[in-house]
Amino acid sequence: MAGDTEAGSGLAGLADGALDLIPTALALSDLGRREPGFAPYLAHIAALAEEAARGAGPEAAADCQGAALAAVMQRHYGGYPDETAEVGLAAAITARTGPADTLGVLALATARQAGWRADALAFPARFLLRLEGGDGRRIILDPAAGWREAGPPELRALLKAALGGQAELTPDHYAPLGNREILVRLQNAAKHRLLRQGRIAEALAVVEATLLFAPGQTALWREAGMMHLRLDRLPAAVAALEQFASRTGNPLARRRTVDLLHQLRGRLS
Repeated sequence: MAGDTEAGSGLAGLADGALDLIPTALALSDLGRREPGFAPYLAHIAALAEEAARGAGPEAAADCQGAALAAVMQRHYGGYPDETAEVGLAAAITARTGPADTLGVLALATARQAGWRADALAFPARFLLRLEGGDGRRIILDPAAGWREAGPPELRALLKAALGGQAELTPDHYAPLGNREILVRLQNAAKHRLLRQGRIAEALAVVEATLLFAPGQTALWREAGMMHLRLDRLPAAVAALEQFASRTGNPLARRRTVDLLHQLRGRLS
């Protein structure tokens, strides 16, 4: 990761609005594959947006926009996501299928390029897409449910399934995600998929790529350190864990990490 420090500091320093969502997502999904450019993928998204815009214009009612977007995504990507497919955006466009989070980001980009007001929501364990129509009404689409509209009863049920029966909807669950948060969410999905498959080195590469544009995700420094440790890369493990210890606001986690660092430095000496 040291060789990427300069590039990473540039990405980390970008304001959220300046972090271009789709080109960055494509670059991250291309990690280690080096596909020849992103023009075909960008052209595909532009074609999806044009098709959606023919179904509903920027000033159309929210439900009309939602129906047009759902029709486009179902036509090109099937009725439901495939949670076993690769997480990367480039892979999803190539295969015309992908997990709900990835297809949700693709739909978000399509809606915005069609001239609609669209956001991803800060909802736990589920990618939800909100559209605001020219009538001022908002609707929420659930990619994992075949692009159906999700109202308060559906959202409440989803929240309780994710967080337990005592959980209740709050305004925070309707807050829009920034571009950096959306990218972190995609990267975390890719990381978890690779870890389930036992592909630790590849999961580590995903974590380190995430830290290039989101170094404030403190827990990822510890994850990187522990993955380096499992791969017997002690100097890199120490470097990542030092970052975690210096950044975490959790005193107990800091103390445990400092103790671990003391052991690791003893093994290095």
